Amino acid sequence: MLGTLENALGGGMWAKALMVGAVVLAVVMVLRTVGPGAAFAGEVMSVADAHAKAQKGEITLVDVRTPDEWKQTGVPASAHTITMHQPGPQLLKQLDDVLGGDRSKPLAIICRTGNRTGSLAGPLEQAGFKKVINVAEGLAGGRNGPGWAKTGLPIRSWMPGKEKPAMAASN
Repeated sequence: MLGTLENALGGGMWAKALMVGAVVLAVVMVLRTVGPGAAFAGEVMSVADAHAKAQKGEITLVDVRTPDEWKQTGVPASAHTITMHQPGPQLLKQLDDVLGGDRSKPLAIICRTGNRTGSLAGPLEQAGFKKVINVAEGLAGGRNGPGWAKTGLPIRSWMPGKEKPAMAASN
């Protein structure tokens, strides 16, 4: 197949460079679909570890789903609720508030299945958060594991005004 492509491009150095570029592009595209590690270069943590560390105050766990999702399924008991579906400056301010203004503190983010947190982690790092952790299993689970609910970890009900975790150590 590569020989046919090289013949179609006329051979030579340019044809080889184009083929190498095409192969690199194909590899990058495959890696981006494999999982959060490809789209997210930072740490990935299991739901069990995230819950334990949040309870000890070693991380700040934030559920970034929507208020409608929180109402429907509940919220991880050790998580703050700050939706990522709001203007960026407001999201950053709320994250700064739960971290006490210290962007070097470990921030673990969780959504439903890990897709949104995988795409949010990079921009948060670019905004200056030094240790963003993707809880990639999410609440419902998916390709990264069974998730918070199926693992049997505690879930609390959510309503407006109940953004703070019920079980986290104070940071």
